[in-house]
Amino acid sequence: MTRGNQGKKQIEILAPAGSYESFLAAIRAGADAVYAGGPRFGARAFADNFTEEKLLEAIDYAHLHGRKFYLTVNTLLKDTELNTLYEYLQPLYQGGLDAVIVQDVGVLNYVRRHFPALSIHASTQMTLTNAEGALFLKKQGAERVVPARELSLDEVKEISDRTGMEVECFVHGALCYCYSGQCLLSSLIGGRSGNRGQCAQPCRLPYTVDGKKEYVLSLKDICTLELIPEMAEAGIDSFKIEGRMKKPEYVALVTSLYRKYTDLYLEKGKKGFVVEEKDKEKLMDIYNRGGFNKGYYQQHNGRDMLSLKRPNHAGVAAVKVLTQRGRELSAKALTEIHKGDILELDGPRGSSDTKNNYTFGKGAQKDEIVQILVPRGKQYTKGTVLYRLRNQELLDEIQESYGAGTIQEPIEGKLTVKVNEQAALTVKKGSIWVLVCSEEFTETAKNQPLDQTRLEKQLKKTGNTEFYFKNLEIVTEGNIFLPMQRINELRRRALEQLEQKICASFHRNVTEEEGTYSNTDAKYNQTEAALDLSRESVKMPGFSVSVESKEQFKAASESGDVSRIYMDSNISARLFEDHELISLREECKRQGKEIFLAMPHIFRKDAVELFDREYKAFLAFDFDGVLIRNYESFHFLREHGFDKTVILDHNLYVFNQEAKEFWKKQGVFSFTAPAELNERELACLGLQEAELILYGRLPAMISAQCITKTTKGCTKCPGIVWMTDRYQKRLPVRNCCNFCYNMIYHTSVLFLADLGEAIQKLNPAGIRLSFTLEDAKETARILKLCGDLYYRGHQADLSDTDFTRGHFKRGIT
Repeated sequence: MTRGNQGKKQIEILAPAGSYESFLAAIRAGADAVYAGGPRFGARAFADNFTEEKLLEAIDYAHLHGRKFYLTVNTLLKDTELNTLYEYLQPLYQGGLDAVIVQDVGVLNYVRRHFPALSIHASTQMTLTNAEGALFLKKQGAERVVPARELSLDEVKEISDRTGMEVECFVHGALCYCYSGQCLLSSLIGGRSGNRGQCAQPCRLPYTVDGKKEYVLSLKDICTLELIPEMAEAGIDSFKIEGRMKKPEYVALVTSLYRKYTDLYLEKGKKGFVVEEKDKEKLMDIYNRGGFNKGYYQQHNGRDMLSLKRPNHAGVAAVKVLTQRGRELSAKALTEIHKGDILELDGPRGSSDTKNNYTFGKGAQKDEIVQILVPRGKQYTKGTVLYRLRNQELLDEIQESYGAGTIQEPIEGKLTVKVNEQAALTVKKGSIWVLVCSEEFTETAKNQPLDQTRLEKQLKKTGNTEFYFKNLEIVTEGNIFLPMQRINELRRRALEQLEQKICASFHRNVTEEEGTYSNTDAKYNQTEAALDLSRESVKMPGFSVSVESKEQFKAASESGDVSRIYMDSNISARLFEDHELISLREECKRQGKEIFLAMPHIFRKDAVELFDREYKAFLAFDFDGVLIRNYESFHFLREHGFDKTVILDHNLYVFNQEAKEFWKKQGVFSFTAPAELNERELACLGLQEAELILYGRLPAMISAQCITKTTKGCTKCPGIVWMTDRYQKRLPVRNCCNFCYNMIYHTSVLFLADLGEAIQKLNPAGIRLSFTLEDAKETARILKLCGDLYYRGHQADLSDTDFTRGHFKRGIT
């Protein structure tokens, strides 16, 4: 298997590897780079991840074949884990690791300091939605950005054009319902955090909306094979394939087809670009969830993007039922059938019960009539279409092409053999070369001297090595005798040394400065931190309250326990000109209450344009500060010279001391305690500069999709719709139509107000109550209850109250 020129312009095909076998399959199938996780800190904790030894082996193998290897460190790290990051990365850094993919700004800060020559790629888990966020992270040292999968091609192009950064986008595979990095649903329901690589995929379960049960959160897989020209023109540098949980045959096939059609586009341009139907069917055969969509590149959202009937592999339409006699079906083949193909028989379309599937004992051509034996009692009406779940011939073809064998790289060689001298073999790949000599001297041949043809034939027997001779020069003088065993040994030593030298050319020698590290490096003295608080982190005398409606705002303004109010950006369509809000603001100012704007959770192009257009009105509203939920908001405000207090919300995760330090460098000293750390971990983090959420429904998902649009059609009307899960738990969903996203809240309300003693030991800078669905009466009741419990030490009977402690007690693994 040889590999030649793969196109004039470089567009990287980036393949996933959940195992070493998948890594080899990706390389054999033509991937330019592979991303994989090690034994720690990757966003696919349940993949068959690499050991350190295998990581080093894979890095060398990739470099030997002119490819790259990226390591996923794209989870949030606790302080105890951050102290092990150096020993984890250091051998890989020395081994030539090309880049790390990161989510945690603490990890970014750490890697930039300790491993300065290592490229940093900003993970899609960072929820980057426009050039504002990308520019911010570029200034922090990120070289490549993996934007949110929800962006259009126009939005991606703007990032590429404005930042000059490398842009890596997902082109094939599973889509999360939630903006990556913003999902707490799996974490809150069962303690398996997506931010820790342990997502249990609750989005693949059915939910009931308005009495109808469907897989309303289960998106079809993305397939953009036909969009390659448009994606290239949008400035995407790396086509990323999702699938670290997939098998090697999946990785091989998908990689090979994106390799094939990317090269076709680069060679023939848009006019000569056509995707063959047989290749589309191969992708459907290997895995699809009721068909594919083209992602968000050409549409904002839509019912057609979802796999509402089933969450798993749907296969390919294979046969149409003609008649049934007893257990025997007569059916027409809708596609070519192969021996060993598996047909789904059980239940209505959408059933996941496949225990009685049918395996074909022989093949059949398209339109041929086939006989199928079905389970007793199963009845099929005429015209029913049955689907193939396994294409055995395709799997055999993949195995034969990519399942084994060695990729051989072209090299040049020169053998010089002279009588009574050592034979000398030089081999060269690019600028790297080695010279090896035979241990013994040649002799004068008595009978059959070695000729150039025999020597060339013998040397070219490179077998299962990593090389083949593209050019080989043989220089001989005299009638030479040298045993063929010595020629073979010469070739073996030369190729081994060349391989070692190529790999070593990517290895790094850690300098004294880079190698400086101590176990206390990432730790900060919490006593000193408590004494060194800026004005932004002064203890609040009362509650901070976030409100999403005017009646909540009014109730909060009337409470004596409230000292700060966060006004949500979705509270009104006329955000800065709403007279009722202006009146409430003035009343709060008279009482000495602070008013902050809670910026949008998602700050895409439409939000940027609105705030740009209304920036004077925003300033005129006279907010005391802002609560931000994304990097885009921060960069936007910084570029506009905003000089008031900025507080990070809990979804701009400050999980460790390094993250604190990162934000301090940006002049941000106040944050919200992350919702996924427990009491002990919060104490370790230190909350002297943080607000702790004491009450409220936590956002479990933020999605570009819309439950209302999926089930009823777009109403362009903000409001609440309810989903019910399989345990009859109800999840409220808010339509945030101002900025066109959905907020799915947790089933239960977080309540910690009765844990005053434990919370006061944490010594947070402030306490926050978060109101979402509450009306004015309920808001006032909760304010009084929390004030009585937390500030005045009253007792209350909460036995009949449906609430959760969140992760305050249990935490996440």
